[in-house]
Amino acid sequence: MKSTILFSLAVLLVFASAADAQEKLSKQEWQDQITQYTSQRDHLKAELAMLTHQVDSLKTTLASLGKQVQSVRDETLALTGANAETIRQFEQRLGDLERRVAPLLVMSDQDLYVRRFEVDSLQAEKDALSKERIADAERYYERLQKVQNELDGLRATLAKAKSIAESTQRYVVRSWAKYKDCLWNISKQRKIYDSPFLWPKIWQANRDQIKDPDLIRIGEHLKIPPEGSLTTAEKRAEEHYWSKKHA
Repeated sequence: MKSTILFSLAVLLVFASAADAQEKLSKQEWQDQITQYTSQRDHLKAELAMLTHQVDSLKTTLASLGKQVQSVRDETLALTGANAETIRQFEQRLGDLERRVAPLLVMSDQDLYVRRFEVDSLQAEKDALSKERIADAERYYERLQKVQNELDGLRATLAKAKSIAESTQRYVVRSWAKYKDCLWNISKQRKIYDSPFLWPKIWQANRDQIKDPDLIRIGEHLKIPPEGSLTTAEKRAEEHYWSKKHA
């Protein structure tokens, strides 16, 4: 009995010693990890400090280069003989040109074709601005070049639209007495649109001939645009017509 008790006590002592050794070992490993993480943190802090210093140095260099670039731009502008007033006027005209070009860029081909003559006017204004000495300054040269690229794009679109327009159907106006020809009835014809409500398309496509949509003349050769929904410009023209009609 005594030997059994003594054996049990011995086993307990062995397990207690093993648990104590494992606990001491775990603490040592934990301390080693803390030491390792602290070393990594200090290393990263040192790298961050170095990178921050490099960023600050680059910012200083960039600011210096920016001042040099601005100085060159100012000198170039001064060479054009511009003063505060000429600069203000030029910027105002250039800004106005940019604002007038912008809405044309998002128009449908049909709407743009109706307003095609505006492109020539805008080109003339751009050319006039480009001839001024101040236009050689970099800040204006780049903006004017951008406007020119946009105008070139509009011209390409118009060339395509013109090709379509020139291949459109034609209609020779007949007498009202015999055929009841008017824009409403012409548009209603099955060979045209088969819908009288599209008459503004014919009117807008022939504004060079038709000043008053209520007055068309026998023998006039009318261009008939491709069938489709009324464009924004055609709707606006129709609304203006009806507002005057009921005024």
